[in-house]
Amino acid sequence: MRRRALLAAPALLPFLSRAAAAQDAAPWPPREVRIIVPFPAGRVTDLVARIVADGLRAEHGTVVVVENRPGANATIGLDLLRRAPPDGATLLVGGLGSHGLPPAVINRYPFDVDHDFTALAIMAEFVNVMVVSPQVQARDVQAFIAEAKAHPGAMNYPYTSVGASNQMTAELFRLRTGTEIVGVPLGQAGNTLVLLQRGDVQVAFENLPTVAGAIRAGALRALAVTSPYRTPALPDVPTMQEAGLPDFSVTSWIGLYGPPGMPPPLRERVVTELRRIAATDSARDRLRAAGFEPAFRPDAEFAAFQSAEVARWRGVVRDANLQLSD
Repeated sequence: MRRRALLAAPALLPFLSRAAAAQDAAPWPPREVRIIVPFPAGRVTDLVARIVADGLRAEHGTVVVVENRPGANATIGLDLLRRAPPDGATLLVGGLGSHGLPPAVINRYPFDVDHDFTALAIMAEFVNVMVVSPQVQARDVQAFIAEAKAHPGAMNYPYTSVGASNQMTAELFRLRTGTEIVGVPLGQAGNTLVLLQRGDVQVAFENLPTVAGAIRAGALRALAVTSPYRTPALPDVPTMQEAGLPDFSVTSWIGLYGPPGMPPPLRERVVTELRRIAATDSARDRLRAAGFEPAFRPDAEFAAFQSAEVARWRGVVRDANLQLSD
């Protein structure tokens, strides 16, 4: 009896292999897809989630549920994804604010972002803009640097929370220029635009969608964008490189993630579908209208880029001697 059982096991292997291959070859998307957004509704990540959802509905008739699960520095939503089955039915929209900065700035961060999730594709990016209060005399970056160095500690910048992109970009600027600009935490009630216009703070490094309207209205003065390219939304505003800081480049990025352990064929199918959606005129127009740039990076490129981002920001935290958040 035991011998027959042992002999039967190899006979099952071709069947099991075919079953596994059939499972890998199952069509995607499934009938229903859940897209988790680990931030409150109305954030920039929502737009990317809804573009992907609309693309899947239009092409496949898929039922797509966009689920905002904010809280605990995005870790509530990330934990849901980490525990989801790797079948492609659960995805998450994340980016610099969930996978790039937190591992660098939070003590005992509960995730290994390189292994606890499957990086699928970056869909879009947007720039930070260096803006100054109307009370600041400087009309370009070099003049601001000179003014800040002439008055050490007199230039303040606002930031929303420890490790937020507006703080980290400002600290990178401080390190690269040797200026003594001072961070001011906003808290929940702070309003960057109001504080800048009143002159309570003098400079800020804010996401383009946040300040574009105030710049166009003349309420704030833009000195530079932080990307390595000019943005069509502000075509007359130079890059930091053009302004004399050749090693300064920051972009915020947003992409799609899956659970850990997604089979490579399934991952490739999801990436192919995301590529299709990203290439549509509808997706590109919606992104640009909101101040984003379409910027598709597939899985392997995305994963390498993310690792480099985490390493870079860890270096900024170290060099700026920032106190890590708990």
